[in-house]
Amino acid sequence: MNETTKTLTFVVIAAVALVAAFITDRTSQPTQLTGYENVGEEFYPEFSDPTQARSLRVVSYNEDSATLKVFNVEFKDGVWKIPSHHDYPADAEDELAETAASLVGVVRGALESRRKSDHERFGVIDPLDESNTNLKGRGQRLTLSKEGGAPLVDFIIGKEVPEQPNEYYVRKVDEDSVYRTKLKVDLSSEFSDWIEPDLLKVESDRLVEIIVNKYSIDERQRRIVNRELATLKRKKSTDPWDLEGLNKETEKLNTSDVNQMITTLSDLKIQGIRPKPPGIAKELKTSGNLRLDPLDFVDLQSKGFILASDPQGNQQLVSNEGEVIAATNQGVLYSLYFGEIFTGSTLDIEAGNSGKKTEEKSKTKEKGDTPESADKKESEKKEDEKADTGALKTSRYLFVTVSFDPSFIGDPPQKPEAPKKPVGLKEKTEKKKAEAKPADKKENKPEEKTKKEGEKPSPEAEYEIAMKKYQSELKTYEKYLKEYDEKVVKGNEIVQKLNERFANWYYVISAKSFETLRMSRKALIEPIEQPKEENGKPIIPQTGTAKPPVKNSIPAQKPNGASTKPKPALNKKPTPGKQEPGSPPKKPAEKSPVGKESSKPEAPKAKSTESSKPKTSQNN
Repeated sequence: MNETTKTLTFVVIAAVALVAAFITDRTSQPTQLTGYENVGEEFYPEFSDPTQARSLRVVSYNEDSATLKVFNVEFKDGVWKIPSHHDYPADAEDELAETAASLVGVVRGALESRRKSDHERFGVIDPLDESNTNLKGRGQRLTLSKEGGAPLVDFIIGKEVPEQPNEYYVRKVDEDSVYRTKLKVDLSSEFSDWIEPDLLKVESDRLVEIIVNKYSIDERQRRIVNRELATLKRKKSTDPWDLEGLNKETEKLNTSDVNQMITTLSDLKIQGIRPKPPGIAKELKTSGNLRLDPLDFVDLQSKGFILASDPQGNQQLVSNEGEVIAATNQGVLYSLYFGEIFTGSTLDIEAGNSGKKTEEKSKTKEKGDTPESADKKESEKKEDEKADTGALKTSRYLFVTVSFDPSFIGDPPQKPEAPKKPVGLKEKTEKKKAEAKPADKKENKPEEKTKKEGEKPSPEAEYEIAMKKYQSELKTYEKYLKEYDEKVVKGNEIVQKLNERFANWYYVISAKSFETLRMSRKALIEPIEQPKEENGKPIIPQTGTAKPPVKNSIPAQKPNGASTKPKPALNKKPTPGKQEPGSPPKKPAEKSPVGKESSKPEAPKAKSTESSKPKTSQNN
């Protein structure tokens, strides 16, 4: 091998070594990840106007129960509604606007991963992805759309970054890359968070009467049986509550339970809703009565409500578990009818959409049952439900109507009666005006003001005084009448507004609220503990009208030391300085203080030589 060949061989070997070194160097370098170039940029730079949002959908997955929950709010027919819950009105319009505003300009933070296999670890699996069999690691999908359905924002929001408040693992639905992202958004998919949860909207201070009407229904005869009434009343919000028929000698009101009832009424929460048939809703909005066709009647009865006859034979709405009537000082009368027990998951209770609901007919109040035995059976059944259903909850259907009763706003003011004008007053007045001159009026003015003592006012003067009083009372009456009419108008407006809200829906409330509101009369009463003597024996109260004698009693004394003996009748006193004809001169009597009688006779005074002589100087 000559030198040239050797040289070429070394060059080739060096080139191969150089290529091998380069390849080795490149293969040993870490893989360049895509996605880093997007760090710091907005996810949706084209979304800048939150008012474009016309619908919001939140999809969440419960790993414990392996159930999917879809909640959406949509602007429909000029009103925000919840399509996932029978188009129930969404009262949380402000919350939706805040959510949309918080999603404008959301920026990609640090890149955590670009591999799909990491989605479970960061909790960003799409909950709607049916191709993925993983039951863990599913996030919440938040979609904000404009009118027509085109998405403005579509995120999968995963777990919160440890020790980093308001920072989450987030990815776009059409991307695999996962970023850390700052988010200040309410991701609640709870129905109660997007509605007005306060069902009655009544202030506790306005309540003036509550009637708990417990009864059972004889469904064969369609009649009310086993009725028990408990009526609580008070005149003003500052007055204590009083229970009608309470024996105040041996019983007192259970104020703790009454206060709990008041609190529940003023803060009664909506757990779920069901739409009423259009026929029922229309009747309630127009006439306030129920004239049902067969299909409407079946729907009503399935929830535990029927039309039955009262003792007078009149048709009225009744329910399986009685009712509560609450009146306010605005004249608003709430009627709450308690229907069937409803048992199910949270979604079952909210809208009844899961298909797993179980509606159980209440059989606790059968014929012959006493209220106590019925309550015991119901309590036992609830315990069985808890054991059988596990995570399922027990609630109750509620039917609400509202009416106006002006008697609760107070009595209307009475118009005062005008005084009667004396006969001939008009003619006399006109005659005086015609005859009188300005000078005469001036001269007579002092005489009109001058009035002799004890002189009775003329009919004209009395009439003028009465007219002034009448005019003053008339102004007061007109003021109070205006206030009363305003209360009537306002009360009717409140009733109309509430009926518009209640007419379309059956409501679902918690079992606890039901039990607190429908308390028995027995539960509202506490016995009064009788005082005991020193030997421990109770003092038995007297039932008769006569009071037991008190030992060592002292006769009651009149105040100020007045004598208990009856006073003698007072004789007519003779006129001072005058004597009866033919009678000897009398000694003037000693005068006692005016209006007072001496309980003790005066001591006799010593005779004076001057006292027996007539006092001629006085007579003269």
